[in-house]
Amino acid sequence: MFLKKKPMNSAQFVQTACWSLLVLLCAAGCGRDSGPAAVETGNVSAAAAPPALVRTEVIREEPVAPEFRATGNVRPRHFSVVASGADGVVAEFPVEVGEYVPAGTLLSKLRMESTDLELQEQEALTAARAAELAELQTPRKEDVEEAQARVQALQVTLSNAERRLEELRALSRRGAATQSELRDAEDAFDSAEQTLLAARAACQRTASGAREEQKLQAQSMLESQQKHVEYLRAEREKRLTKAPFDGFVVEEHTYVGQWLSRGAPVLTLARLDEVEVEVQIDQQYIDQVSPGREVSLRISGSGVSAGERAADGVREWTGQVAAVVPRSNWEKGSRSFPVIIRVRNQIDLSTSPPTPALREGMMAEAAFRGVSVKALLVPKDAVVRTSRGAFVFVVNPVEEGKPLSVRQVMVTLGLGTGLWIQVQGESLAAGQQVVTEGAERLRAFQTVTVLAAAAEGAAAASGGGAAGR
Repeated sequence: MFLKKKPMNSAQFVQTACWSLLVLLCAAGCGRDSGPAAVETGNVSAAAAPPALVRTEVIREEPVAPEFRATGNVRPRHFSVVASGADGVVAEFPVEVGEYVPAGTLLSKLRMESTDLELQEQEALTAARAAELAELQTPRKEDVEEAQARVQALQVTLSNAERRLEELRALSRRGAATQSELRDAEDAFDSAEQTLLAARAACQRTASGAREEQKLQAQSMLESQQKHVEYLRAEREKRLTKAPFDGFVVEEHTYVGQWLSRGAPVLTLARLDEVEVEVQIDQQYIDQVSPGREVSLRISGSGVSAGERAADGVREWTGQVAAVVPRSNWEKGSRSFPVIIRVRNQIDLSTSPPTPALREGMMAEAAFRGVSVKALLVPKDAVVRTSRGAFVFVVNPVEEGKPLSVRQVMVTLGLGTGLWIQVQGESLAAGQQVVTEGAERLRAFQTVTVLAAAAEGAAAASGGGAAGR
């Protein structure tokens, strides 16, 4: 009952395809006929649309400097782990963490009974050496007088021997004295004379004191003993640990009764009259940072008094770049370079203990300004950002008989300064006007009406009056 459909051969297939293509071309032709009418209708509606109301601002050309910020931590410029200079048991530890200590303040004291006893012994021995030297340098008065008296006695003896010799010589000439008696008198005279010479030499030696060699020996022994006493005093001083500079005790490492070895830490002392802030500056900006330049710092919680503290708790400080370290941590993938900023701290000495404004570990935000360059600036409100990029609408020059229009210019944004931003775009120049209000609704080459400044003032005045009413 159903007829079996015959299969289509190749000729029939080609014929069917040609007819189908002809039908499609006819349909496309009908669609093109209706297009111009639609375009014409759209143009008529666009021409009939009124100009858009906009406000404009003139493009400026001014020098601008790049601003970049970095954060770092406050640290003391100098700190020291004060160590013990000797071995011993801590006898005194009079300071505590957080205390301010001037230079020379006693930080710890070791037991020194044996040191004091040895020092006293050597000081006594030094006094004995000094007395020995004084004895050699200055003879006793009694010894000198004794020597002088012996000289005088021998002078009397010599006079008697001389008188006796003269008498015997006279007797011998008269034949009243023998030759033996005369020779005995001559020998007695010679002996008395030599004894007197010896007594005079002894008196002179007594009056002059000891020999120079003996004095030099005694002087050397005294100086050696004095050096030994100075050494013991220096060793005793090592048992007293004192503050090397004015600073704050930030950490304790020992206490009373603990054994300290030579070189063992006693405490950590931080000097906070000048602090440092180390920040990391990216490779892009490091060539605009140089030693000696001033840097603005914002540090919270650093107000010394309520009058200096800002409303948000952040205080402005001015520092100076001390060093730019020419090495980054590139081995770990960093391309930032350390920059060290030094800031003069303020310490309130009216409190007990004194209070520093900047403390170790505070976070600081540093603001740097680079080298100034000339740039075209537009208000930030003039920039329209889309997925295709950023652009501005520039008012075209006025042409007689034609309405005012705008053109769309793609821009590349640069440095920002306040409410203005640097732009770079094709055919942009200083003095041109860019749309600041109403740009979001504009299209390229759309006609506009620029609101004058007087109209703005009148509108503001009327608005204010209405508000007053």
